[in-house]
Formats: sequence, structure tokens, C-alpha cells
Amino acid sequence: MELIEGMLTRASKSNLVQPGPTEEEVNIALNCAFRAPDHGRIRPWRFHLVHGEARESLGRVFLSSAELAAEAKDILLTDKQKEKFLNMPLRAPLVIVVTSIVKACKIPPIEQCLAVGAAVQHLQLAFHALGYGSIWRTGEMASSPSVKAAFDAGDQDEIIAFLYVGKINDEKAANEVKDVANISSKGYRVISEENRGFVNAWLGSP
Repeated sequence: MELIEGMLTRASKSNLVQPGPTEEEVNIALNCAFRAPDHGRIRPWRFHLVHGEARESLGRVFLSSAELAAEAKDILLTDKQKEKFLNMPLRAPLVIVVTSIVKACKIPPIEQCLAVGAAVQHLQLAFHALGYGSIWRTGEMASSPSVKAAFDAGDQDEIIAFLYVGKINDEKAANEVKDVANISSKGYRVISEENRGFVNAWLGSP
């Protein structure tokens, strides 16, 4: 798959099934992630591969976090809510938990987090090229202290993504993207009213 074709056809897919990517394919995707823009070449990312029965363990971590949050609000989770948290990691054969381990250096923390975000995008494009779907999730579990601790992420660190990966079980067309070809090469001025607001005019015209 050509790079441009891959970028134009990639779309988040939530209906993911077995089989997941092989070890070789995961390594290819990770090597692509390592090529993401990284100011200072400090590699502030960590990739935690969760598959097989380990997904059930992650579900228990999610449930424990949810119960702690509910207890702090003096409420109890219903059985249905508990089941939801337990099953969250089972929505795909592979879950890659991507953390930003902020390093004390001259590179601002925000730039380190952005580098990790770029690495996640590289992962998604790589898995798409290899014939797999993926979806980038975060939500309340990404900011949970107990979930962060489970992945050795400190207070200053962040869970950037729970990346779910598997074979696509719903071959709907990719989200339609507006064609921005009607942009002139001189200052990228928008010349199509349809695209105005989708692409900002570089020259600042009203």
C-alpha cells in the first residue's frame, strides 16, 4: 500500500476481531512508530502489548479503578457497569497501551507528549498497511492513577493511547474527506467556499 493511499483510506474501526497481528507484524509497526518526529531523540514513549489472557487482567485493573472512583463519590457500580469495565480490553485481539514517560530535560513535556502521539499515528498507519484496523481510545481510564501505576507511569507521565488492533469485522467505507485540491500554491489561499473553514487561509483574508 502506498503511503498517500494509506493516509487517505485509514479510518478508525471499532469492530475488531481475531486474528490479531503476528509478532513480526507488531515489530514492523513498532519500528514505524520509532520513526515518529522526536525532538531531541529522547524516545519518551513506552509501548505495552496486552493480548491473550492479559486482556482479562487489564479488565480487572479497569474495574478496580472504576470502583475506587465510584467509592469516592459514595456510589456503587451496577453489575452491568462492572461487566462493561471487565470487557473493555476484550474489544480487540491486541491492545497497545502507549505511555509518555516525561523526561527531565530541555525538551518541554508537551513536545514529548506530542512525539508519543505522532508515534501512535505511525502505528495506526502501519497496521492499516498490514491489513488491520485500529482505534485510538483514551477516556477516564487514561487518567486513572491506578491504571497509570499498572503501566509504571508516574504523576508527571501520561497514558496517551489505548490502541485497539485487530482484523476489521465491518468493511464500511472510510469517512469521507473533503477534497482540498482547490487551494492555490500562492500562500495557500482558500479559493473554494465549500472548503472555507476546513482549511484556513494563510494570508488571513476574511
